[in-house]
Amino acid sequence: MVIGILALGIGANTAIFSVVNTVVLKPLPFRDPDRLVHIWENYPKGSRYHWGSAGGFIIVRPATYYDWKSQSRSFESITAAGWRSVLFNGGQRAETLEAHEVDEGFFETLGVRPELGRTFEPSDYTSGNSRLAVLSHVLWETRFGGDPGIVGKTITLDNAAHTVLGVMPRGFYPTRWEDPYLWLPLNMDPAVKQSRVLWKLFTFARLKPGVTFDQAQREMEVISDRLTAAYPEHYDNMNAVLTPVTGYLFSQFEKLFYTLLGAVGLVLLIACADVAALLVARSTERHRELAVRAALGASRGRLVWLVLTESLILSLGGAALGTALAFGFVRPVTSLLPAASRVPRIEEVALDWHVLAFTLGISLLAGLLFGILPALRASRPNLNESLKEAGRSGSAGAAAKRAGDILIVGEVAVSLVLLAGAGLLIRSFVQLLRTDPGFNPDRVLALSFGVPTHRYGKYETGGLNSTRARLFADIERRMLAVPGVRSAAVTGLLPLRHGPNPWAMHIEGKPAPPTNRNAYGGAARNKTTGLYNHGDVSIERVTPGYFKTFGIPLVRGRYFDVRDDANAPKVALVNETVARRYFGADDPVGRTIVIDMTSYFPRMTVVGVVADSRLNALDKEVYPEVFWPMAQLPSAGGWAALRTAADPVGLARAAQAAMRELDPEIAISEVTTMKDVLQGSLWRQRLTAVLLATFAGLSLALAAAGIYGVFSYLVNRRTKELGVRVALGASKAQILSLVLGSSLKLAVLGIGIGTAGALMAGRLMSSWLYGVQANDTLTFASVAVLLLLVALAACYIPAARATRVDPVIALRDQ
Repeated sequence: MVIGILALGIGANTAIFSVVNTVVLKPLPFRDPDRLVHIWENYPKGSRYHWGSAGGFIIVRPATYYDWKSQSRSFESITAAGWRSVLFNGGQRAETLEAHEVDEGFFETLGVRPELGRTFEPSDYTSGNSRLAVLSHVLWETRFGGDPGIVGKTITLDNAAHTVLGVMPRGFYPTRWEDPYLWLPLNMDPAVKQSRVLWKLFTFARLKPGVTFDQAQREMEVISDRLTAAYPEHYDNMNAVLTPVTGYLFSQFEKLFYTLLGAVGLVLLIACADVAALLVARSTERHRELAVRAALGASRGRLVWLVLTESLILSLGGAALGTALAFGFVRPVTSLLPAASRVPRIEEVALDWHVLAFTLGISLLAGLLFGILPALRASRPNLNESLKEAGRSGSAGAAAKRAGDILIVGEVAVSLVLLAGAGLLIRSFVQLLRTDPGFNPDRVLALSFGVPTHRYGKYETGGLNSTRARLFADIERRMLAVPGVRSAAVTGLLPLRHGPNPWAMHIEGKPAPPTNRNAYGGAARNKTTGLYNHGDVSIERVTPGYFKTFGIPLVRGRYFDVRDDANAPKVALVNETVARRYFGADDPVGRTIVIDMTSYFPRMTVVGVVADSRLNALDKEVYPEVFWPMAQLPSAGGWAALRTAADPVGLARAAQAAMRELDPEIAISEVTTMKDVLQGSLWRQRLTAVLLATFAGLSLALAAAGIYGVFSYLVNRRTKELGVRVALGASKAQILSLVLGSSLKLAVLGIGIGTAGALMAGRLMSSWLYGVQANDTLTFASVAVLLLLVALAACYIPAARATRVDPVIALRDQ
């Protein structure tokens, strides 16, 4: 029983730690990763940006990057990369792959050598031959079969031949940006290099030996002041802020996985309490043996070592079985993490030697925890006292009883903390499932696609690409022609899959807002347009069928239609949040707005207001959203969305075939349903709710087993006493009340202590809760009643057995 209880606790801990070790603790595959930093553009000047909060831009402008590179002295090197989708023509069909265009010294700054071949050299940037590529290990294995002779061969990217220079090692590199399949040299036009309005690059820098993080930060603040003085229209109120690469990568996952590790650690603590209670009870039986050993000359240390050795052997047995169980636990845990979760290195989770060392460590610690109390009791044997306790009515020794009582109270308290935490998260998750996303996800199929630039031109941020606009209109018409499709649309961003795309919005004819700074660090009054910033909005580019396809109702005005083509005046739709927050009591329909996109300023008339829909998460506030027609301002690529009459999965092949018939070079990178997208957006809440509920259920079962085991033993020890009571006329009800009364007092005490702990835990979890208070009365009352009933059931069996004591048998040896 002890080995089985420990195996459950140790196995669960091993499985969760294997995830924490791979995702959070495992060093990044870089040289001295703790000296690597990102440099952000931040606002307001003088503030300290904390990664993960709003207000900072890891994407920087090219001219800013080159100024940092030339003026800073705190870094061995500064390098940059930009992301790009490329069309890969190496398989049976074209596919879109994520690539990073990297500047000189990129791989050297990170400190990584290729597995095969070489990376880019300075001459590769000056020779004029930019058609070079370095492959990721994944691309090399999956698309080229791990061909050792791949170096020097050519591959086709964007319909052009590129020479393969090398292959990077496995695991290089997980980031919170898209993990690239390949790397290309960064070659920018001189005009782009000098741009202070184009947000294009993200940076890596390596601190020089002897230079601290704070010293480098202060230098970058001085450089920021210098840039502000030289270019006030571009850097007013902006600041440069350093962020450790490791902190940026893992910050959003640390709290989650450490919380789960702490929760499963409580399960092991309950298991240890169970085992300790059993061993304390068993040590009472051994008092006579241990007293005799002491009388024969055994030292106190020898007695402690005797009991601890037995405990450690039991814990190692639990570790062996727990490790076997952990192999079965890991896969269900990682299956709760969809690809959209972007958890780095989750596919690398394994029980390596670090995890096995952790398992050995916690098993030894568990052995000490549950063995120390019996060992200490064993080290102070008293032969006379042991004989007296054995001869007196068979009652358990007072010390053993007190120890058992303390362990039971602790088990109940810890179980209540886990149950309350799981209950809060489950209720929160249920509330999220009931939340209206603002669109109808039923029977909607979505296909992510990339546009080949050699056929449809490059994406122009500030101009109309009529060829690309016609393509998106053709995709919508072609999807509508698929049998079983009721409506179709093309959108640049998919709800709940992408975060906001925020830009400043100006409203013509509206007084200036009271704030004097906009969200991008500049003055509220734009010096180019002369207009005041009224707030930030997220831009969404869609074809006319978008609102019908997603079931987003019109509040007033009109939807987009065929009138809104490239030759018509620019128009926009806004959601209710924009109308309420920025227009107040005024009707936005008919008003003119200007979007400040730094490098250009589209001016458009609002023709309608649509209902709010959730853009980035169900548990976030609705973001202000402005919709543009694709025919007037097309996006770089996007998603084709289809509302179907039946199961959308059944139309996936037909939709892909229709896309390929339109153009075989249009690469489809993902096919999913909006129901799956909706479920995938809740991965964090589902993971915590499911795992905490599992741990809470396990803790409840262990607590019940512990309570039953201890009270069963104590009742057995009281057989003679209870026999005397029965012989003297005590009724069954009185015996049952006597035994249950003492048991339930301990359970109530544990519930009281556990409630205080659960209230503290609830406050720590408050940021994870949605629609539920951290001190929710219903949740706390429910788990308290549940735990009380479980304790009552665990105590009832030995109590009922006590009522059937035969006084003749009980008193036979008195």
